[in-house]
Amino acid sequence: MKRIVPFLLSALVVVSAQASSAQESVARKHLDLGVAAASKGDTTLAFAEFEKARRADPEMADTYYHIGRLYTQISSAVETDFLDRRKAERNLMEALRLSPSDPRYLLELARLRLKQHMNVDASRLFSRALGEAEKRDDPAVLAEVHFSLGYIQEMNYRSMEFKRFNPLFRGPPQDDIGRTGLYAGAGIDGPVRYGNDYLDAAASIEGSGSDTKDEMIEHYREALRYDPKHVGASIRLMGQLLDENRMGEYLSIARRLRAAHPDRPEPCLYLGLGLHTAGREEESAEAFEAGLARLSDEERAQVESLEEVMRRDEAVEYNRLSENARAEFNDRYWQLSDPLYLTEANERRLEHLARIAYADLRYSAPESGLRGWQTDRGVIYVRYGPPMSIASFGASPYMAGNPYAVGRRSIIWSYGLNGPVFTFRQTPGYLDARFAGDYKFVAEDYRYVQPVAYANIPSIPELLDLPIQVAQFRGDDPQEVAVEVHAALPLDGLARGLDLEEGEIETGMFLLNEAGEKIVRRVDAETLEYEESSEIDEFRSWRIIIPPGDLLVAAVEVRDAVTWRAAAAREAFTPDGFPADSFAISDVLIADLVKPLIEDPKERSDYEVWPNAAMEYRSGEPIHIYYEIYGLESDSEGFASYDVSIQLRVKSLTRGGGLGALVGLLADSWGFSVVGDDRLELRYARQVKMEGRDRVTEYLSLDPQEVPAGEYEIRLRVWDDLGELMARRLRTFEVVHDE
Repeated sequence: MKRIVPFLLSALVVVSAQASSAQESVARKHLDLGVAAASKGDTTLAFAEFEKARRADPEMADTYYHIGRLYTQISSAVETDFLDRRKAERNLMEALRLSPSDPRYLLELARLRLKQHMNVDASRLFSRALGEAEKRDDPAVLAEVHFSLGYIQEMNYRSMEFKRFNPLFRGPPQDDIGRTGLYAGAGIDGPVRYGNDYLDAAASIEGSGSDTKDEMIEHYREALRYDPKHVGASIRLMGQLLDENRMGEYLSIARRLRAAHPDRPEPCLYLGLGLHTAGREEESAEAFEAGLARLSDEERAQVESLEEVMRRDEAVEYNRLSENARAEFNDRYWQLSDPLYLTEANERRLEHLARIAYADLRYSAPESGLRGWQTDRGVIYVRYGPPMSIASFGASPYMAGNPYAVGRRSIIWSYGLNGPVFTFRQTPGYLDARFAGDYKFVAEDYRYVQPVAYANIPSIPELLDLPIQVAQFRGDDPQEVAVEVHAALPLDGLARGLDLEEGEIETGMFLLNEAGEKIVRRVDAETLEYEESSEIDEFRSWRIIIPPGDLLVAAVEVRDAVTWRAAAAREAFTPDGFPADSFAISDVLIADLVKPLIEDPKERSDYEVWPNAAMEYRSGEPIHIYYEIYGLESDSEGFASYDVSIQLRVKSLTRGGGLGALVGLLADSWGFSVVGDDRLELRYARQVKMEGRDRVTEYLSLDPQEVPAGEYEIRLRVWDDLGELMARRLRTFEVVHDE
């Protein structure tokens, strides 16, 4: 019997070990199924499988760890929403009871403490996790611990970044400036004046948070040393590198992240952001398109939506469109708003996508489950880009009795003296910052005035004005319209302040239809000697023959391919045409000189014309005009008779006297009459032999004396005596004074 007892005991141990192994095998199977379900977002199935694993082996610590981890992930950071956090804590504590030194368990409990706003406890747990992970030499856990420590330092740094002293005797920034104080009743200008005045009076705190920032960056770098593919550390470090304009390292990390996670949208979007910032627009466009293709349908719809860059009433109509109609509208919007058709990329759309990517990179609120473009700061950034100045201020000491104000800071964004100013409030432990008080309404008010602004595109360092004049005439065929586009290229502006001998200039003229499609494209390239720019002809003209049709947009552009400086102009017009059986007048062409080349000019080519693209004159300069008349009735002998009235009116100026007498080159023979003190009316009658003519050409030189600066109108009326019809045209021009 004594020999049998040890045998029985050994058998019992074997059976017990086999049973334990079987339990663990079953538990591990359910645990793996639960982890797989959680990774797919099916939390219900995941919790069910975890519960089966717990029942199969109540002593397996990993089960409690994964249950606690999932509860931590789905829980919010809102103080009153604590049930999921309690469940997470209970399970993680049980995992640590069973395995007190597992760095994964310590790490997850530390993350939970962050959501519970227990940052000191979280830091201690992260330090313990770091020590245990170093003992085990576990790169994955070490990367996670360093990332989390970097995240804690980042929250600390954000509370010190841009910090300034509150102005003396003024307290923290107000959020009801529309109703009280000196700025009450100032409308939309009130917040702008108040915010900028407050910033002017607030002294900066030099070096605030610099040591904390260095620690943050070091932890993120350590995380990437242990795991070069770590998503969180890559993204957080990239945000800091971008703000410091360290684009080489930024792009290197972005490319590595995209290679490591080819199916994720964020690496592509952030790579597109970096390439756009570096001015590499064609590469940027490819990266953005790859990122959009990887977004979920819901997120792609959010990113591509134009709702937030429209006025609210327009956004309501926009959202009523069907999905297909909205996509078509988006395409047309971006085509027509492209700032430079000379380039392959649509810089404005890329800037819009870059702002969305930046907002997601810098203003995402994990504690609230918000993507960056959904946050208040993200929305403002997408609309207006980076603010000109940012400042943060601590809570007032007089609010110490308010538990919600302790540590809360105010963040002011200013877009300059003429731009909007916004104030946000940020609660300790949160990266998100929300509109302070009335500033939600300030944002809506300014949205109505200016829903969006794109003035900071990296690949267009300066976009100059380019004056153009568009005039329509009948073509050789009455079913055709001859569109003339005249431009004055700002070559001096392109070369201003540059120590360059020459420039590679691209010039383009485009006609676009309502869908944004280019129906005409004329592009030239030339090398100009900037030192001799005063001797270079800056005027360009195009004459295009098109059929009558719907609304078109004429676009003229010039770009220096070396400096990227550019100038552009857009003008919409409708080519209605001049049918053979209708009486009509062409547009009035404003010029610096109109001179007939033959004795009896019959068509446009019979004149030498120097168009005034800017339609701008100095006071006292002569104003030349050219126009054509079509469809005049002829008598039995082939003569047409018509009366002309040309009125010169002040459109906008403070009237300070009469315009004076106008003297035309043909005044002696035709007899002009002056009517009124601030209005001139020139009248004459003509009879023309129509043989061999399909039109009558007219030109005048108006020579005003000194007149006030302002905008003037030329109102042209022609009366066909035989046809008894009236035709009208209007053209505006400006008179300026030398400074």
